[in-house]
Amino acid sequence: MKASILLLALLVPVALGAAAAAEADCLITPAGIDCSIGATTSTGGGTPGTTIPGLPLRYLSTTEHPQAGLCWFWSPYPPGLDSWDPDNQMQILLTRWALPECPDPTPPTVVLGTSWVETRAWEVFRSFPLAAPRPALQPERHGITGLPSYLAASRPPALAHRETLPDGRTLEVEARLTTAVIDWGDGTPSIGYDPAALLPYPDGRARHTFALKTCPAAYRSSHPSGGNCHPRLESYPVTVTFRWTGRYRVGAAWVDLGHLDREAVVAYDVDEVIGVLLP
Repeated sequence: MKASILLLALLVPVALGAAAAAEADCLITPAGIDCSIGATTSTGGGTPGTTIPGLPLRYLSTTEHPQAGLCWFWSPYPPGLDSWDPDNQMQILLTRWALPECPDPTPPTVVLGTSWVETRAWEVFRSFPLAAPRPALQPERHGITGLPSYLAASRPPALAHRETLPDGRTLEVEARLTTAVIDWGDGTPSIGYDPAALLPYPDGRARHTFALKTCPAAYRSSHPSGGNCHPRLESYPVTVTFRWTGRYRVGAAWVDLGHLDREAVVAYDVDEVIGVLLP
């Protein structure tokens, strides 16, 4: 292990020197550093027999090989380091110095399948501008113990993306808001709502009745009504979470991608109203 670390330490400066010697229009290709082509042209090198003909070996990928362990190989498909991107050149050099080349010229991950397509679909899903909730509570400034408070939030529209993959197929990715989860902040269980139900009073179904008012610490300790306050909180942290569900398809049935959450927290003060008899 120490010998391997020493070898890597000696080889890294060599890789750095090679990168410094390469001009801006050079690329790291399966054959080495090629300065005869521009950064947006094909890296060449041929394609494995199990892949679609005509696609260049563009991505430097890594895999766990049964005999060689962690190793690198060139692939026409993502994921991997895109050799057409000049910003990846240094990392490509270091990966090739630090790891052995995979002995199998066509590792299973090179064969066209759904894994790299799903990786691309996740990239698109994560890049969507998924809206966070903008909750509004009624009563707006202060809730009242024993009476329901309503929470409203606008429902953002679904998002969609469509692109042509390197093999000519069409990838479609969609994201839609499926659930709004509300934690009312008073220790009661969180509740999931249909986003369409987050409407203002009186039509909204997202409503909650608080049992205790919230008070500053000084009020709790000195005021005669301090015993009616929540023992710790000066306001309830009402948390609203939008759960966005993603899916993708490539000319067939939709495949679920899972979900991504966006949340917002509102500090909500709750007071109490006490009736008194007047003489």
